Amino acid sequence: MRDGDLTSADVAAQAAGSDLMRREWAPCRYNCPVHADVRAYIELAAMGRWQDAIDVIREALPFASVCGRICHHPCEGNCRRTEVDEPVAIREVKRFVSERQGAAGATVHKVKQDRAKVAVIGGGPAGMAAALDLAKLGYRPTVFEKQPVAGGIPVSAIPKYRLPRDVLQQDIDWICAHGVEVVKNCTIGKDKTIAQLMKDGFKAVVVATGLSTSRMLPLPGANNPRVLPVLDFLAAAAFDRPVDIGKNVVVIGGGNVAMDAARTAVRYGATQVRCVMLETHEEMPAFSWEAREAEEEGVAFVHRRGPVEVVTSGGKITGLKTRGVTRVFDEQKRFAPAYDDADVQTLECDTIVFAIGQAPDWGFAQGSGLDVVDGRRLTFNPATQQTNVEGVFACGEIVTKPGSVVEACASGQRAAKAVDMFLSGRAIAIDDALPPAIEKIDAETAALVKKVARNPVPTEPPEIRNKVWTETDHNYSDDAALAEARRCMSCGAGAEVLVDKCVACLTCLRVCPFDIPVVTDVARISSALCQACGMCIAECPGNAIIARGWDTQALVDHTKSELASMSGPRKIVAYVCGHHSPAAAWAGTLEDKIAGVAEIYLPSMSRLSAAEMLHAIENGADGVIVVSCTSGADRYPGATERVHKRAAQVQQLLKDIGLSPDMVQVVDAADQGRTAMREAMAAAADKIKT
Repeated sequence: MRDGDLTSADVAAQAAGSDLMRREWAPCRYNCPVHADVRAYIELAAMGRWQDAIDVIREALPFASVCGRICHHPCEGNCRRTEVDEPVAIREVKRFVSERQGAAGATVHKVKQDRAKVAVIGGGPAGMAAALDLAKLGYRPTVFEKQPVAGGIPVSAIPKYRLPRDVLQQDIDWICAHGVEVVKNCTIGKDKTIAQLMKDGFKAVVVATGLSTSRMLPLPGANNPRVLPVLDFLAAAAFDRPVDIGKNVVVIGGGNVAMDAARTAVRYGATQVRCVMLETHEEMPAFSWEAREAEEEGVAFVHRRGPVEVVTSGGKITGLKTRGVTRVFDEQKRFAPAYDDADVQTLECDTIVFAIGQAPDWGFAQGSGLDVVDGRRLTFNPATQQTNVEGVFACGEIVTKPGSVVEACASGQRAAKAVDMFLSGRAIAIDDALPPAIEKIDAETAALVKKVARNPVPTEPPEIRNKVWTETDHNYSDDAALAEARRCMSCGAGAEVLVDKCVACLTCLRVCPFDIPVVTDVARISSALCQACGMCIAECPGNAIIARGWDTQALVDHTKSELASMSGPRKIVAYVCGHHSPAAAWAGTLEDKIAGVAEIYLPSMSRLSAAEMLHAIENGADGVIVVSCTSGADRYPGATERVHKRAAQVQQLLKDIGLSPDMVQVVDAADQGRTAMREAMAAAADKIKT
């Protein structure tokens, strides 16, 4: 957590209003490997601002569409809403926004590329992420990919029913639109060497070849044609090549790739598919949802067995001999399996797929002078991403432990920073420091937050899933995406007290629906507890509280702009709670607008102050309509009752200065559907005399 109070001078010294949000991060952003601003893009999605949301996503994550499908979503695992009910479905909202907008729907930040040429070996997530960032910095990156398409493991090993190829292509197309050139069907070490790349004018090389071959075990009988390396098996499925498998398949391994292989074997028509693994169900490395989906589709798990021999007869596989496993890890949690040789069993099968891990293909290193650690990893300096060869950098799984697409992107982005420093003649010093993360919400505050059920993803039943190669998890609808995004608690975007202005009047404590402010010499509001409702900001008599996640002046400016664009006999501003409103309402594209009424949508009525209502009138509005939700339907408890009181204050002020209190009307209809809300607004507008 951050330390220290905030003063007016501190705010005045900020370069931008967003500096407040940089003081500490919500755990979703902190735990995202690329540190995407999750809160920001989820909030934009909640307003139906799809274009702005995808731009925020892609600012940090080039493979937005891919990660919307297959990311292990550590953001969700650390979502603070878990303390209330269930985490926000961040990955699913990301998927919806990414695929709805497509490759052409996100802004392309193309710059003049007049800096050095950089070669990137490998067109997977790490290499493409590095190339993109280099292109944005003005370099001229060329990616050399040995496959006929870019994408790496996502294109060659992740089944199409989980990741359709057009979805992956969206990300590739958007990256290439920034000036990234991809040379396909080019194997470095065979078609070109690293030395030749340097002679061709490339001033730096980024190795991002990943782990592109399958690990095997030298078991007796394993040279049978129906003993398949898992990446070869999955690549054949990915590129629609024929695969010779039988009806009884054993997959050796219990990780995510093993789950993909097993589910793919089911789709090839195998009637029995089993995953044989060293681990117990609790120890198996596959993500829980991957294992569950495999089981649902008919895959069985055989735990605590280790392979000993591929049993054959007449050149055909008849079984896999296994032995019992007494442990997988030692007391220090290191991988150190132990076996019971007296416990030997043979599992009948006719096909075996090895899915026990991946290994590098070292062909790219031919004649390069690059050092290798234990035949498994490229030698490099993790502080600088540099290898032992001058000008050659490395990123992704060729130098890191096996991970996810988003982790590969983060590694590639780090390599791009290192290359830029190197080619700029600077010492390579990458700043990995992060702001502190906001703590978990406590039980007392969590109990006061409105519970909202998580929106499920439409999914085909297992008996249909296991027979098709097309996608089986479907996308959100517009309404579902909006509803899910609106479950976000806007962690870290709430109130901040300016201690030099606060007079400890207790107003914030009185109006807060979550009992968060603590008032001693001044008020203080914990960011770990604040729910960003804005009630204290709207009601503070000394303007001593500011918002970290939004600019309160923006509403005044928006109102001015709307009024300036209006013509006709009346100019009325309707401030509408948009918590239940469709995307078209937020975008201003509704076709049934009321003449002379400008509708301005807000996340909640809790943030609308009496001063903002008065500003509308001062700027030329004939009147103001406050369109709140019925009691209890707003995002925040007490918001409807509180805005009624503020509107009454404004009505009294208008009366005191000789104006009609009817200039301010309040209707509780924002959650009643468009027809009812429009009728209520029209009736309220007619009560305002112009």
